[in-house]
Amino acid sequence: MAPKEVKYYDDDPLKLNNNFQFFHNKNKFRKDLNNLQYLIKDYLKIALHAPGIRDSYINQEYTESSLILIFTTPDMIHNANKIFETCEREIGLGCYYVKTTSEYIFLKANDMKGMRAGLDVLYEIFKQTLEDYFNQKKFEDYIKIRPFEIYSCT
Repeated sequence: MAPKEVKYYDDDPLKLNNNFQFFHNKNKFRKDLNNLQYLIKDYLKIALHAPGIRDSYINQEYTESSLILIFTTPDMIHNANKIFETCEREIGLGCYYVKTTSEYIFLKANDMKGMRAGLDVLYEIFKQTLEDYFNQKKFEDYIKIRPFEIYSCT
């Protein structure tokens, strides 16, 4: 199903490196991150970790009502509250919101149906990006993901 909204930006791309991790706020979708981790490991031969977001990095009110994934570096996760505030958006049940910048990928959903749909979209984005990178064989360059926003519902 096509997303309800897609916006692309001409800002600096996210440059993937092995410092990135999949920070999450709920253990109930932790195992759903395995596909993303295995995909990256298959292509890059590195294992990216998926730790929880420490309570001291994000307000409890943000995590009570939302399922959150922030793909970023350990240094950037200290700004989880700012990231959340920058990405704040009302979303319905079964829906998800994804935003990428040069520093992170943010995924938010209110339920597991929306989170799984958002994770599926991230999987496809990573897969296409990695396939393109290896097909171009420009290994002296970073793996880049152009900044965008997606809002969609299942």
